[in-house]
Amino acid sequence: MINIAIAVGIALGLSLLMIIPLGVHPAISIPFGVIAGLAAFIFLGRKVQEALEGVLAQMQRDMQAGKLDRAIETLKRGFAFKNRHIFIGSQLNSQIGMIHYIKKEHDAALDYLKKGFVKHYVGQCMMAIIHYKRKDYDAMKKVMEATVQSNKKESICYGLYAYLLVQLKDKEKAMDILRQGLKKLPNDERLTANLTLLQNNKKMKMKVYGDLWAQFMLERAPRMMQEQPRHMRMSRKAMFR
Repeated sequence: MINIAIAVGIALGLSLLMIIPLGVHPAISIPFGVIAGLAAFIFLGRKVQEALEGVLAQMQRDMQAGKLDRAIETLKRGFAFKNRHIFIGSQLNSQIGMIHYIKKEHDAALDYLKKGFVKHYVGQCMMAIIHYKRKDYDAMKKVMEATVQSNKKESICYGLYAYLLVQLKDKEKAMDILRQGLKKLPNDERLTANLTLLQNNKKMKMKVYGDLWAQFMLERAPRMMQEQPRHMRMSRKAMFR
Protein backbone atom coordinates (compact mmCIF):
# COMPACT_ATOMS: atom_id res chain seq x y z
CA MET A 1 0.00 0.00 0.00
CA ILE A 2 1.24 3.44 -0.94
CA ASN A 3 0.64 5.02 2.47
CA ILE A 4 2.47 2.19 4.25
CA ALA A 5 5.43 2.52 1.89
CA ILE A 6 5.57 6.27 2.46
CA ALA A 7 5.34 5.88 6.25
CA VAL A 8 8.06 3.21 6.31
CA GLY A 9 10.24 5.39 4.10
CA ILE A 10 9.84 8.34 6.44
CA ALA A 11 10.62 6.19 9.48
CA LEU A 12 13.77 4.71 7.95
CA GLY A 13 14.92 7.92 6.33
CA LEU A 14 14.57 10.00 9.46
CA SER A 15 16.26 7.35 11.61
CA LEU A 16 19.25 7.13 9.25
CA LEU A 17 19.44 10.89 8.94
CA MET A 18 19.69 11.23 12.70
CA ILE A 19 22.24 8.42 13.04
CA ILE A 20 24.66 9.06 10.18
CA PRO A 21 25.04 12.82 9.64
CA LEU A 22 23.94 13.91 13.12
CA GLY A 23 25.45 11.11 15.19
CA VAL A 24 22.33 10.54 17.30
CA HIS A 25 22.33 7.23 19.17
CA PRO A 26 20.06 4.54 17.58
CA ALA A 27 18.18 4.15 20.88
CA ILE A 28 16.89 7.68 20.32
CA SER A 29 16.80 8.00 16.54
CA ILE A 30 14.97 4.72 15.76
CA PRO A 31 12.01 5.31 18.14
CA PHE A 32 11.80 8.88 16.89
CA GLY A 33 11.70 7.65 13.29
CA VAL A 34 9.01 5.07 14.12
CA ILE A 35 6.85 7.73 15.76
CA ALA A 36 7.26 10.00 12.75
CA GLY A 37 6.33 7.13 10.41
CA LEU A 38 3.19 6.33 12.41
CA ALA A 39 2.19 9.98 12.45
CA ALA A 40 2.63 10.13 8.68
CA PHE A 41 0.55 6.96 8.23
CA ILE A 42 -2.31 8.40 10.29
CA PHE A 43 -2.17 11.73 8.47
CA LEU A 44 -2.19 10.10 5.03
CA GLY A 45 -5.05 7.82 6.08
CA ARG A 46 -7.12 10.82 7.08
CA LYS A 47 -6.49 12.45 3.71
CA VAL A 48 -7.73 9.34 1.92
CA GLN A 49 -10.69 9.22 4.30
CA GLU A 50 -11.65 12.76 3.39
CA ALA A 51 -11.48 11.89 -0.29
CA LEU A 52 -13.72 8.83 0.22
CA GLU A 53 -16.35 10.54 2.33
CA GLY A 54 -18.08 11.99 -0.72
CA VAL A 55 -18.25 8.58 -2.37
CA LEU A 56 -19.67 6.93 0.74
CA ALA A 57 -22.20 9.69 1.34
CA GLN A 58 -23.50 9.34 -2.22
CA MET A 59 -23.66 5.56 -1.85
CA GLN A 60 -25.81 5.93 1.24
CA ARG A 61 -28.16 8.31 -0.58
CA ASP A 62 -28.44 5.85 -3.46
CA MET A 63 -29.28 3.02 -1.05
CA GLN A 64 -31.90 5.05 0.77
CA ALA A 65 -33.51 5.87 -2.57
CA GLY A 66 -33.55 2.20 -3.53
CA LYS A 67 -31.15 2.81 -6.44
CA LEU A 68 -29.00 -0.26 -5.85
CA ASP A 69 -27.29 -0.36 -9.23
CA ARG A 70 -26.28 3.26 -8.86
CA ALA A 71 -25.01 2.53 -5.33
CA ILE A 72 -22.74 -0.18 -6.76
CA GLU A 73 -21.35 2.13 -9.42
CA THR A 74 -20.80 4.82 -6.80
CA LEU A 75 -18.82 2.41 -4.61
CA LYS A 76 -16.69 1.33 -7.55
CA ARG A 77 -15.39 4.88 -7.75
CA GLY A 78 -13.76 4.22 -4.40
CA PHE A 79 -11.43 1.65 -5.96
CA ALA A 80 -9.36 4.58 -7.16
CA PHE A 81 -8.08 4.69 -3.55
CA LYS A 82 -7.61 0.94 -3.00
CA ASN A 83 -3.82 1.09 -3.25
CA ARG A 84 -3.54 4.16 -1.09
CA HIS A 85 -4.50 2.75 2.31
CA ILE A 86 -4.90 -0.60 4.02
CA PHE A 87 -8.24 -2.49 3.82
CA ILE A 88 -9.99 -0.04 1.48
CA GLY A 89 -10.22 -2.50 -1.41
CA SER A 90 -11.49 -5.37 0.74
CA GLN A 91 -14.04 -3.14 2.48
CA LEU A 92 -15.38 -1.93 -0.86
CA ASN A 93 -15.58 -5.51 -2.14
CA SER A 94 -17.61 -6.53 0.92
CA GLN A 95 -19.98 -3.61 0.53
CA ILE A 96 -20.55 -4.19 -3.19
CA GLY A 97 -21.03 -7.90 -2.57
CA MET A 98 -23.70 -7.15 0.02
CA ILE A 99 -25.68 -5.05 -2.44
CA HIS A 100 -25.52 -7.80 -5.06
CA TYR A 101 -26.73 -10.24 -2.39
CA ILE A 102 -29.71 -8.01 -1.60
CA LYS A 103 -30.47 -7.98 -5.33
CA LYS A 104 -30.29 -11.80 -5.26
CA GLU A 105 -27.41 -11.74 -7.73
CA HIS A 106 -25.48 -14.47 -5.95
CA ASP A 107 -22.81 -15.10 -8.59
CA ALA A 108 -21.80 -11.45 -8.60
CA ALA A 109 -22.12 -11.25 -4.82
CA LEU A 110 -19.80 -14.20 -4.33
CA ASP A 111 -17.19 -12.73 -6.68
CA TYR A 112 -16.94 -9.62 -4.51
CA LEU A 113 -17.47 -11.21 -1.09
CA LYS A 114 -14.61 -13.66 -1.64
CA LYS A 115 -12.33 -10.63 -1.94
CA GLY A 116 -13.95 -8.93 1.05
CA PHE A 117 -12.72 -8.09 4.52
CA VAL A 118 -13.07 -10.93 7.02
CA LYS A 119 -13.99 -8.47 9.78
CA HIS A 120 -16.87 -7.21 7.65
CA TYR A 121 -19.03 -9.80 9.37
CA VAL A 122 -22.31 -9.20 7.54
CA GLY A 123 -20.66 -9.64 4.16
CA GLN A 124 -18.96 -12.80 5.39
CA CYS A 125 -22.26 -14.15 6.71
CA MET A 126 -23.88 -13.49 3.34
CA MET A 127 -21.09 -15.40 1.61
CA ALA A 128 -21.68 -18.37 3.94
CA ILE A 129 -25.41 -18.27 3.17
CA ILE A 130 -24.72 -18.40 -0.57
CA HIS A 131 -22.56 -21.50 -0.03
CA TYR A 132 -25.34 -23.00 2.10
CA LYS A 133 -28.00 -22.37 -0.54
CA ARG A 134 -25.74 -24.01 -3.11
CA LYS A 135 -25.33 -27.03 -0.79
CA ASP A 136 -21.60 -26.44 -0.47
CA TYR A 137 -21.74 -27.07 3.24
CA ASP A 138 -18.01 -27.47 3.78
CA ALA A 139 -17.40 -24.02 2.29
CA MET A 140 -20.21 -22.59 4.42
CA LYS A 141 -18.69 -24.00 7.60
CA LYS A 142 -15.21 -22.79 6.66
CA VAL A 143 -16.45 -19.23 6.11
CA MET A 144 -18.48 -19.19 9.32
CA GLU A 145 -15.60 -20.56 11.39
CA ALA A 146 -13.33 -17.78 10.11
CA THR A 147 -16.06 -15.18 10.61
CA VAL A 148 -16.72 -16.21 14.20
CA GLN A 149 -13.00 -16.19 15.00
CA SER A 150 -12.52 -12.72 13.51
CA ASN A 151 -15.70 -11.20 14.96
CA LYS A 152 -15.90 -12.67 18.44
CA LYS A 153 -18.07 -9.87 19.81
CA GLU A 154 -20.76 -10.05 17.10
CA SER A 155 -23.74 -12.05 18.32
CA ILE A 156 -25.27 -12.52 14.87
CA CYS A 157 -22.25 -14.55 13.72
CA TYR A 158 -22.84 -17.21 16.35
CA GLY A 159 -26.60 -17.06 15.86
CA LEU A 160 -26.45 -17.48 12.09
CA TYR A 161 -23.88 -20.26 12.25
CA ALA A 162 -26.02 -22.15 14.74
CA TYR A 163 -29.14 -21.57 12.63
CA LEU A 164 -27.47 -22.98 9.52
CA LEU A 165 -26.19 -25.99 11.46
CA VAL A 166 -29.71 -26.67 12.70
CA GLN A 167 -30.92 -26.69 9.11
CA LEU A 168 -28.28 -29.36 8.48
CA LYS A 169 -29.66 -31.42 11.38
CA ASP A 170 -26.58 -30.83 13.52
CA LYS A 171 -28.25 -29.46 16.64
CA GLU A 172 -25.44 -30.50 18.97
CA LYS A 173 -22.85 -28.53 17.02
CA ALA A 174 -25.27 -25.60 16.85
CA MET A 175 -25.58 -25.58 20.63
CA ASP A 176 -21.80 -25.72 20.95
CA ILE A 177 -21.53 -22.61 18.75
CA LEU A 178 -24.08 -20.76 20.88
CA ARG A 179 -22.18 -21.72 24.03
CA GLN A 180 -18.99 -20.49 22.37
CA GLY A 181 -20.72 -17.18 21.73
CA LEU A 182 -21.89 -16.92 25.32
CA LYS A 183 -18.32 -17.26 26.54
CA LYS A 184 -17.51 -14.05 24.65
CA LEU A 185 -20.90 -12.40 25.20
CA PRO A 186 -22.18 -13.80 28.51
CA ASN A 187 -25.03 -11.29 28.79
CA ASP A 188 -26.38 -11.69 25.27
CA GLU A 189 -30.07 -12.52 25.71
CA ARG A 190 -30.46 -13.54 22.05
CA LEU A 191 -27.85 -16.28 22.30
CA THR A 192 -29.17 -17.42 25.66
CA ALA A 193 -32.76 -17.58 24.41
CA ASN A 194 -31.86 -19.54 21.29
CA LEU A 195 -29.71 -21.98 23.23
CA THR A 196 -32.62 -22.60 25.60
CA LEU A 197 -34.95 -23.15 22.66
CA LEU A 198 -32.66 -25.77 21.14
CA GLN A 199 -32.20 -27.48 24.47
CA ASN A 200 -35.99 -27.77 24.63
CA ASN A 201 -36.22 -29.10 21.07
CA LYS A 202 -37.79 -25.91 19.75
CA LYS A 203 -36.97 -23.76 16.74
CA MET A 204 -34.52 -20.89 17.00
CA LYS A 205 -36.00 -17.38 16.84
CA MET A 206 -33.67 -15.30 14.72
CA LYS A 207 -36.05 -12.39 14.24
CA VAL A 208 -34.74 -11.07 17.56
CA TYR A 209 -31.88 -9.66 15.44
CA GLY A 210 -34.32 -7.37 13.67
CA ASP A 211 -33.43 -5.74 10.36
CA LEU A 212 -29.97 -7.29 10.42
CA TRP A 213 -31.54 -10.75 10.20
CA ALA A 214 -34.03 -9.60 7.56
CA GLN A 215 -31.13 -8.61 5.28
CA PHE A 216 -30.14 -12.28 5.01
CA MET A 217 -33.56 -13.11 3.48
CA LEU A 218 -33.67 -16.57 5.04
CA GLU A 219 -37.15 -16.38 6.55
CA ARG A 220 -38.99 -13.45 4.96
CA ALA A 221 -38.54 -10.83 2.30
CA PRO A 222 -36.78 -7.69 3.59
CA ARG A 223 -38.57 -4.39 3.69
CA MET A 224 -36.98 -1.23 2.41
CA MET A 225 -35.89 1.03 5.25
CA GLN A 226 -35.81 4.79 5.32
CA GLU A 227 -32.49 4.73 7.10
CA GLN A 228 -29.68 2.38 6.26
CA PRO A 229 -29.01 -0.34 8.85
CA ARG A 230 -25.81 0.09 10.83
CA HIS A 231 -24.06 -2.78 9.08
CA MET A 232 -24.63 -1.28 5.61
CA ARG A 233 -22.60 1.81 6.45
CA MET A 234 -18.85 2.19 6.05
CA SER A 235 -17.61 3.73 9.24
CA ARG A 236 -14.32 5.55 9.64
CA LYS A 237 -13.26 2.93 12.14
CA ALA A 238 -13.94 0.10 9.69
CA MET A 239 -12.26 1.74 6.73
CA PHE A 240 -9.18 2.97 8.56
CA ARG A 241 -8.35 0.33 11.17
